Amino acid sequence: MSLLGNIIWLIFGGLVVGTGYIIGGLGICLTIIGIPFGIQAIKLGIATLAPFGRTIEETSDAGSLLNMIFNIIWLLVFGWEIAVAHLVS
Repeated sequence: MSLLGNIIWLIFGGLVVGTGYIIGGLGICLTIIGIPFGIQAIKLGIATLAPFGRTIEETSDAGSLLNMIFNIIWLLVFGWEIAVAHLVS
């Protein structure tokens, strides 16, 4: 059943969203500071290509001020474009 869901997902927009994450991650990897974030974006893009049948576990990391700052930068630079792509697909 998850195979059918993944095929339908790829046909109706999952391929666009997944490649968007991967291309965005590669763009972020062009900067030295952004390499860790680019790698995570690429991992997220691969996970979005076949979302059915997978589980995501959240870590209990408390986070830091630096994480919050980078999350805000991510949201302002790339996050809104990805959110629009998710809404369109």
